[in-house]
Amino acid sequence: MPGMVMAKGTMDLILRDRLQFTLDGGGNQTTVYGRFDLSEYVSTLERKGLAVKEVQFMLRNPNNAAFPNTGQWDLLGDKGPNASQDTLATAAMKIYATTRAYEAAKDVGIASPDVLCVEQWQTYLGPSVADAFPAAGTVSGSQFMSIQHTKYGTPDLHPDGFPVVTDLLIGVATDGWASELSQTLELDVMLIASPITINQKQLTEMLVQGQDQ
Repeated sequence: MPGMVMAKGTMDLILRDRLQFTLDGGGNQTTVYGRFDLSEYVSTLERKGLAVKEVQFMLRNPNNAAFPNTGQWDLLGDKGPNASQDTLATAAMKIYATTRAYEAAKDVGIASPDVLCVEQWQTYLGPSVADAFPAAGTVSGSQFMSIQHTKYGTPDLHPDGFPVVTDLLIGVATDGWASELSQTLELDVMLIASPITINQKQLTEMLVQGQDQ
């Protein structure tokens, strides 16, 4: 169930929930969903809905031995197979909110139907490129690290808010996030939404979309 509800503006609600997912021994997670329960605020029979204006994610790992005081998750997905970093290590993670249960996160993008927001990380750790050392080429043990974070928020994809009459699905998938292998990560989710009345046209469109899922 969502957590504490409080007014942000005249009609806005702030809803919170916490989900969990566990990475396998390789730091992988096939596409999995957590359900954000909105049943208290939506009803197709009563034509009650919510216009979701913003979705915020926060990843946590309270049991991370490397960060015992803060419980943060390891942002560098794969620290690599050896200390010298003579080989390449990469990792990726994607989190998104949707009302459509896509079979795989790789099919989810900002042009995919019924997607409220998408957030993704990609990390690279490996040998520095030869151009950095023109005289000697790539130096054994030298390292190059890159962490890319992209966020496509609900205000960007749906400036007027995304109308919903069902629960939201929060999708997660990872590739090779070995720094957190076999760890259970917690995903805090916060929504900002306004109660709305769904008209017949909107309701029909939503029902048709639901049948296509």
